[in-house]
Amino acid sequence: VEGLYHNLNTLQSRSGNQLPFTSINYGTCTEPEGRMVTKALLDVSIKGIGKLHKTSIFPCGIFQCMKGVNRKPGDPNYDLFRLALRSTAQRLYPNYANVDWSGNDGYDKNDPKTYFSTMGCRTANTWDINGFGQLKDGRGNICPVTIIMPTLAMEAESNAAQEQEMYGTSNIVEEFMNILDKKIHEAKDMLLERFEWICSQSPDSAKFMYENGVMEGYIPEEGIISALKHGTLGVGQIGLAETLQILIGCDHTTNRGMELAKRIEKLFYDRCAEFKNEYKLNFGTYFSPAENLCYTSMQKFKDKYGVIPNVSDKDFFTNSVHVPVWVEITPTQKIDIESQLTGYSRAGCITYTELNGSVKNNIDALETIVNYAMDKDVPYFAINVPNDMCTNCGYTDDIADECPMCGCKEIRRLRRVTGYLTGDYKSAFNKGKQQEVEMRVSHKTFK
Repeated sequence: VEGLYHNLNTLQSRSGNQLPFTSINYGTCTEPEGRMVTKALLDVSIKGIGKLHKTSIFPCGIFQCMKGVNRKPGDPNYDLFRLALRSTAQRLYPNYANVDWSGNDGYDKNDPKTYFSTMGCRTANTWDINGFGQLKDGRGNICPVTIIMPTLAMEAESNAAQEQEMYGTSNIVEEFMNILDKKIHEAKDMLLERFEWICSQSPDSAKFMYENGVMEGYIPEEGIISALKHGTLGVGQIGLAETLQILIGCDHTTNRGMELAKRIEKLFYDRCAEFKNEYKLNFGTYFSPAENLCYTSMQKFKDKYGVIPNVSDKDFFTNSVHVPVWVEITPTQKIDIESQLTGYSRAGCITYTELNGSVKNNIDALETIVNYAMDKDVPYFAINVPNDMCTNCGYTDDIADECPMCGCKEIRRLRRVTGYLTGDYKSAFNKGKQQEVEMRVSHKTFK
């Protein structure tokens, strides 16, 4: 396991200079050998890598929470759940996948390949319309496209103003829903075009994957569509909070905002279900991570519409259906809000809470929070804690300007900017994501 962690944090084979994105899902195997492997994965995560015991960037550890297996005292893998929480408190990983999520209905308890697992925050595969059911192995997201909803809201506002002037009446919400419906259909057409183009490629473009069964279902005589048809086509979105501000003057932390938020997300869900049945492809709502899009789309929005309070008075759009990062609420309140919307996604999403460094000494609180999220039917959950490391002595904690142990001012500031960890966010991400991280408030009080 130490060798695995070392290799995955030193290989630079993706895009020429990036670490390979890798994830490992674990926590449900109760066999002695499986428990040993899981414990080793967690022990090495806690220990860190190299002489400075650095927090590992990859693999993304994902602990699969499952009732009767690891959730409560007396469950066979409860001790591993507690070890996972210890690792999360110190290293941010693992995150937590909800095997009993309602979107995973129909999984086979005797077949771990059907347990809810994911390749990070936005690669979820639910029921396969082409015969594999809840099988997760050998499937993935084929292609996503993202709808920038605040721009549609501004278009709806302009149209509603014209209608008011011409007819003396208007309804900005209905105008927005009509525009959004049209854009969802356009997104479907884009995905179909991309899917067709991808499927026209030769299997030699990913020869190892097809020849070795990494992509499930491949039949040489039928071409790579035989495997890719089991994957997911994601209709993504960004900026729900800002969209609601434009349309009704409040976001989904209010009852009025949540009511409209559910209507918007239901439209995404219903249309994807219709497309799935019509085209026999696994369309699903995708809560886009938008690492770059959050910034580039905001810049274009500002160029066209200027600075609008509570909408474009910052450098980023809020990630998908997340509560805005500056809102001061408790962990349970954030989970209560976002859990009402995560069920509309079938192609990937994440809910997380921000905690301060003192959580390292309160594993019981972490357990309560994770179990609360699982019981609220959140499919994928993560906890963010400060992870600053002195590059001289390796001291890791919430560090201000200099290391309290040796005085070094060269501090590596590791944060979960989206679902994965990245090196120092100040150098690895654009201005928008940097500002989002800096505006995040700690969800301090647990009730």
